[in-house]
Amino acid sequence: MEQIYQMEYRGLNLFDEIGTVELAIDEEGHTIHIFDVGQVVSPIFNFDVSAYELSDGFYKMADILRHKRILTNQLPGSELTLSDWLITNNAYFYIPQKRIKKYSQGSIVEIVDRKKEQSLFDDYVQRT
Repeated sequence: MEQIYQMEYRGLNLFDEIGTVELAIDEEGHTIHIFDVGQVVSPIFNFDVSAYELSDGFYKMADILRHKRILTNQLPGSELTLSDWLITNNAYFYIPQKRIKKYSQGSIVEIVDRKKEQSLFDDYVQRT
């Protein structure tokens, strides 16, 4: 994870308040690391299916990143759909005082043992 660059994203949280998340983007690993204090883009728990799912805030952020051609290896002029963009990339959600969640290939899992997960972003792990 040598070529990681960081940026910020602003969006609305669950209470319709503007919040900021920090992003660390690893283009080589097709991974986005999200430090989300205000739960702007964090996965939400769906009680109907007893599982986490991506939030509307995350879809909005992902669509912006896709349009800016972040984490895409496509030729200019060709358009990658949001679904394709999501499948080809991974996301780690770092939420303070909670477990880290990983989105990969359509499913969200909680990272229980941080030592077994090699792709974590150390700066965010230390802050959770």
